[in-house]
Amino acid sequence: MAIRVLCMLSLILCLAPLTYTEEAGPDLIIVAEAVNPQPDRLPTLRVVREKLWGQYYPMVSMRFPNVPQFACDTWCYEAEVDFLDARPLDGGGIEMRHRDRKNPQALVITTVTPKPGAVFVEARVELDRAEHPDTGLPSAPPGLNLCWQLRHAPGFASAPDPYPEFVRRCFIFTDRGRTFLLNTDRKKIPVQPAEHEYNNPPWVQMYVSTAQPVPETPANSWAGYSADRYLTPVIGAVSRDGKYLAALANDSADSMAQAWHDCMHNNPKWLPENTPVAERRWRLEVVAMQNDPKALLERVVQDFPK
Repeated sequence: MAIRVLCMLSLILCLAPLTYTEEAGPDLIIVAEAVNPQPDRLPTLRVVREKLWGQYYPMVSMRFPNVPQFACDTWCYEAEVDFLDARPLDGGGIEMRHRDRKNPQALVITTVTPKPGAVFVEARVELDRAEHPDTGLPSAPPGLNLCWQLRHAPGFASAPDPYPEFVRRCFIFTDRGRTFLLNTDRKKIPVQPAEHEYNNPPWVQMYVSTAQPVPETPANSWAGYSADRYLTPVIGAVSRDGKYLAALANDSADSMAQAWHDCMHNNPKWLPENTPVAERRWRLEVVAMQNDPKALLERVVQDFPK
């Protein structure tokens, strides 16, 4: 039930028409803003709370200087954790804190670090000794789900085109090389009528790696599982003019998704597995660059040698 609610919330959030606002106001609260020491070389970061339907959602806003007018946002997190606060770090980074709802003694500490052409996100779990001094960490960290959104990048966003045109520009890497998602086998959305606009062609889709079989899609699922599997956990989109790309990457995800309006997910694991929770890390990277898929993979390998 919790998964279904989160998926529906993601659908609502991603379908909502949002206008990016530079300045703070009643619908946009700036929580933390990093001081960028090299704004012509490094992405600029800030954490905001954006008001939607009477609630505020924590977003990390990223602006990249190497791609014209490129800004993207990550909802941290679409998961069973509660956002507590954020603070700027030296070097233009940001640190966020979340509390695990099921294990309130556990804090998720997320460090967001800018690099030339990329932003690196790493989470760890710490014990909240101030409020829970007599407890220990749970046996497993909370599941995290970062919702990466391109709606605030005019050259990448779906609008004003029909949404399948955005899908046409999104890609994964299969045994055919870079493969655009409208060219993959797209299963229909089970919770929508077969003749619905969202199913002709299917607007959303889930993908799994070649290391596992394609799951059977549940009848109540928000998206189908494609028969096409990816070789490496990298998912992204090409700009409308074809000159640039932006991508989400890690080295461990068993599944990825392209979901609704300009939203993508790749789902890293907490690594190393089978180690104490305090030693595990949850890592992914956002990359923006010239539209060169070979260079993209070479870049990702630098940060994720696996």
